[in-house]
Amino acid sequence: MATTVILPGSETIDFNLKVENAAKYYYSFETWTPIMGALLMSGIVPTDYWTNALDDSEHSEKPASFWVKQFDKLLHGLWKIDEAGEESIPEHNQRHLRGLDGEMLVTTGSARFLDARRVLRHWDNECEDEAKYELALEPFTFLAWLEELCRNEEIRFFDRVWLDVFLKLNGLESNRTILPTSVVESFQKLTDIGDEGRWHPLDSDIVAAQREAVSEHKDRYAIEVIFPRVIRILLDRDAIDRSNKEYVPGKTLPVKMEDGSLYILKRDSLRVQLNRLKAKHFAPPQ
Repeated sequence: MATTVILPGSETIDFNLKVENAAKYYYSFETWTPIMGALLMSGIVPTDYWTNALDDSEHSEKPASFWVKQFDKLLHGLWKIDEAGEESIPEHNQRHLRGLDGEMLVTTGSARFLDARRVLRHWDNECEDEAKYELALEPFTFLAWLEELCRNEEIRFFDRVWLDVFLKLNGLESNRTILPTSVVESFQKLTDIGDEGRWHPLDSDIVAAQREAVSEHKDRYAIEVIFPRVIRILLDRDAIDRSNKEYVPGKTLPVKMEDGSLYILKRDSLRVQLNRLKAKHFAPPQ
């Protein structure tokens, strides 16, 4: 089973990966409901409890607080009165309180829910101004609207890291550091390893190539990005045995290892391994 190298700040690296992976997953949806968008921008997983389509057949014109009222109704619906007469959130409802980073939120009074409600209050104002209450909209439309509010300082979040991750996917505010510098530096040092602690005999060289790719805003799992960089790294230390009969430029590299052995690095094999790692990191959040 694959593991992750324990590096200084590894918890922060894990946080960064979870958030970016979740953002990529939800941004692939064709549409969001306003409540779904508000939850995502506040770092909350929009389970089916939050995202089931609302029946708007009763109203040709919505009240000014339509989405906030719907949200408050859903929030209140999570709480139940137990046999002792005390109100609490039963265990089967607690799955609806999970953050995009995997954190289980203790209560609906979390700052994340307050942020979501704040977003919906502004969205209600937008709907009232436009006299249009859409049940679903494209993610980009919602993000562009919210980014403009932030740019004009009309809305402030307790924590806008979630919004910034989604903006990055759109290329909006591309010069903004999504997470603190320490996080970005740790992310660039991320090293994936497989069974028994190593995923590849040349893992240190491949990781160096991946760090370089990340620093240049390139895909660290793309073979066309990584393989040329690995070749250059190996050439710099004169590790490629070009006299070997198996040597095929750009495809098969006989590599002289530090222990005196020879390792045959094949482009196609490395491509498969990189794709496997990419699939693991960009899987839908569980």
